[in-house]
Amino acid sequence: MSQDKKELYEQRYDELFSFGKNWQKFIKKLDKKSVDEAKKSLHDFLGMSIDDKSFLDIGCGSGLFSLAAGLLDAKVTSVDIDRHSVACAEALKKKYKLKNWKVKIGSALNKEFLDSLGKFDIVYSWGVLHHTGNMWVAIENAASLIRENGLFYIAIYNKNTKYKLEGTSKLWQKIKRMYSHSSRPVRLILYMLYIAYLLVGITAKGFNPVKYIRNYKSNRGMNFFTDVEDWLGGYPYEYASVNEIVNFVGKLGFRKIKIKEVRSLGCNEFLFEKK
Repeated sequence: MSQDKKELYEQRYDELFSFGKNWQKFIKKLDKKSVDEAKKSLHDFLGMSIDDKSFLDIGCGSGLFSLAAGLLDAKVTSVDIDRHSVACAEALKKKYKLKNWKVKIGSALNKEFLDSLGKFDIVYSWGVLHHTGNMWVAIENAASLIRENGLFYIAIYNKNTKYKLEGTSKLWQKIKRMYSHSSRPVRLILYMLYIAYLLVGITAKGFNPVKYIRNYKSNRGMNFFTDVEDWLGGYPYEYASVNEIVNFVGKLGFRKIKIKEVRSLGCNEFLFEKK
């Protein structure tokens, strides 16, 4: 199990890379198609109606999936430690005039704060807990907020040791640390080089890169360029194998319902039910 306890995101995001600032650029271009894709993605993976269910989004980021849950008639609470992300969620809440939506600033590592939120039917945290700087504690804290028979939907970076052409998880941990600690001009160079690398790979696989980028929002409503910056700047960065996550969450009193695995890098998605 990878651990990176030297830095906590909540202590450094204003000085280095802020997910929230990146998300602020994303929501300026947010359109109906992205919102619809987010709703579909959430509904399809949960496999059920969330009408009138209490829904906690830990690390709400852009606020898109909190919005999706709200539009699916859930009672939403959004939490993020990055005040820029909190501002994103507040902006979407205001724009869409959703009343059953609370937005709070707070950390997945602050158990006292989390306990003050109460228990929920669904706790959702997609691609977040591995960036806290103490992933296993964050997972355990999040899991503690689910009521009996409730659902735990998380996405965690896969541990890649096999596919070295794409970079092992250990290598990417070093690259991400370098990127997040670099000056803005150096970051821009690394960003452009990585986009060029991706486009060569996309072309080599026989895809049209222009169409790929244009259709990227069909992937959970996301934006290609926002995701590239999110990937490079995403530090602290931890990861785990599917079995490590299943075993860890299982010991917390959950049963596995569904897993969507990635081949190498990227996030494995997990859906658990509280026993």
